[in-house]
Amino acid sequence: MAALAYRIPDLFDEPPAAREMPLRSAASLGERRFTAWRGRSGRRYVASVFAVEDSHALGFTDAVLLAVSPERRIIAARDSGPFGVEAALGRWQRAVMAAGAAEIHVHLLAEDGLTRRAALLDLMPQADSEG
Repeated sequence: MAALAYRIPDLFDEPPAAREMPLRSAASLGERRFTAWRGRSGRRYVASVFAVEDSHALGFTDAVLLAVSPERRIIAARDSGPFGVEAALGRWQRAVMAAGAAEIHVHLLAEDGLTRRAALLDLMPQADSEG
């Protein structure tokens, strides 16, 4: 009789990365305007899709902003803040463009600062732990 093997997660295992889970209801649209991300926790975050150079993506207040690579990975994330400080958001936009971002995804459904912070922690890419 063959033995069954189970993998028990190690305390030091890397948590799974956030992954994009496109909305099926929007799949038939010619233009991708909405998508969803599944965080490391398994929670789902619906977002509007903007080209990285589209300044409208930076016009939202109290939003979670995700810089997304052409390979569909989140390369940076931030809270837009309650006032949408243009200078800081413009610097962030230029930095993520230089880092290779192709799109900015905007999650507007986080109701307050605590839920935006929780979404950021769930979706942000993990820092490399080489050293």
